[in-house]
Amino acid sequence: MDKRQLIAIAKRTIDDRRFRAEYDCEKTLTALRKTPEYKQCETALRRAQIQGNSVDIAKYKDEMHALILKLNVDERMLKPQYFCTNCGDTGYVENEMCACLKNELNKLLVSQSNIINKDYTFENSAEKDKHNSAVLSKARELAQSGDKNLLLTGSTGTGKTYLVTACANCALNLNRSVLFVTAYDLNSRFLEAHLADHKTKQSVLDSIVDADVLIIDDLGTELVYKNVTAEYLFVVINERIAKNKQTIISTNLSLADLRDRYDERLFSRLVDQSVTFVAQLTGKDKRIVK
Repeated sequence: MDKRQLIAIAKRTIDDRRFRAEYDCEKTLTALRKTPEYKQCETALRRAQIQGNSVDIAKYKDEMHALILKLNVDERMLKPQYFCTNCGDTGYVENEMCACLKNELNKLLVSQSNIINKDYTFENSAEKDKHNSAVLSKARELAQSGDKNLLLTGSTGTGKTYLVTACANCALNLNRSVLFVTAYDLNSRFLEAHLADHKTKQSVLDSIVDADVLIIDDLGTELVYKNVTAEYLFVVINERIAKNKQTIISTNLSLADLRDRYDERLFSRLVDQSVTFVAQLTGKDKRIVK
């Protein structure tokens, strides 16, 4: 599901709130108008407003207020009680997306992003190594701007998954659509596409290509299927570069190992420094070092 569809779904949630608030208001007014005194007073007030008679307007407003209190009706319910007072549950303020719509969109983006660790953020990072901290700062800059890819190398346990997840959470906070996949899962999707009919194949590939941010964790740990793994990965990377979509990849492999594992054409796309920042995390395995 692409971002436009998610915005439409989020907008329906906001619209439902508005319809409910307006329905509750109209229900209260309809009940009040069944009371003859209120109906007569409301009609008289409208007539006074049309005539511009300020004395009668004040008089009938006071009478209506007294009637509302007498009938034990919450006066606030005479106007729609919108959930968002900024946009009146329209989702937009001066043609800009309101915070309430952004919030609903973010919930949908999170639900289909596959991100497990919401606590993996730049703010929560405990990285102390000077070199790795510099890489983290650059990754944060890229995650915020979205204008360049990131290829992150390093041995097991140096914090690559944490860092790419922090990038994913940062992008989500900026209401970008994110697809977070392990290389194993991505390869399974490629195999599914390869074995499917043309329509299904296109749907699978579109869901990968169209995400604002694609995170591939642990590239190089997947099985290599002939005519599938390298070929489909090249198509995805190439299409995303053409569409100016950000791709963030982590791998335990060195650049030399990547070149040996995949063909030269794919390797060239992965390390193209005109569109990709390549960095290495260093140090010992944080998961076993106390």
